[in-house]
Amino acid sequence: MYYAMSDIHGCFDKYKEMLSLIEFTPRDTLYVLGDVIDRGPDGIKILQDMNTRPNVFPLLGNHEFTAAICLPWLMDEVTDQSLAALDETQLAALSEWITNGGGPTLRGLKQLTQEGREDILEYFQEMELYAEVKAGGRSFVLTHSALENFAPDKPLDSYELQNFLFGRPEPDAVYYPDKLLVFGHTPTRILGGKDKILRRETWIDIDCGCVFKGGRLGCLCLDTMEEFYV
Repeated sequence: MYYAMSDIHGCFDKYKEMLSLIEFTPRDTLYVLGDVIDRGPDGIKILQDMNTRPNVFPLLGNHEFTAAICLPWLMDEVTDQSLAALDETQLAALSEWITNGGGPTLRGLKQLTQEGREDILEYFQEMELYAEVKAGGRSFVLTHSALENFAPDKPLDSYELQNFLFGRPEPDAVYYPDKLLVFGHTPTRILGGKDKILRRETWIDIDCGCVFKGGRLGCLCLDTMEEFYV
């Protein structure tokens, strides 16, 4: 079976419970559509678990992208002294990351060895921006966010990086006529989905606000279109 989930945001317990709920096995495939880290406490633990599973495929989210910008400066031991040595540009990027929920991830990185931080950075750098999947007789395009500057005939490799990371769909947006766009990034409660997976004719938003009060982690089985919630 093929599964997709998104925007786990450091909620390790919900992530593990979801794997149990869907009875995830080595014969299955899971796509995680970005924003594994930040806001919640255990993003690093989730990344480490995902990295041990060859059948889990991460896509880059805007939070991983921001962390990957800062992480090369933090390869040595993360201390108050090393943070104080950052220049103005680095400090601005780090401040933006922390303001956007990066504090728990930074604390998690401080607990790793240099080798551990290098492993996390390498994992970020290996993340793809999109995936195309066929399952259950349907075709899917998986991305972190709704595609910005969308055109139905535009090849996926022609989009800019930010088009995959920061797009917000209009409620009446229309994408591909022959395949479904599946994404996260925008909590479904914003679009009227009430913390449930939100389906439209050409797109599906699976960000159910996992880290927010009252939110849930949603997972979609692409073969059967069954929805799972924790």
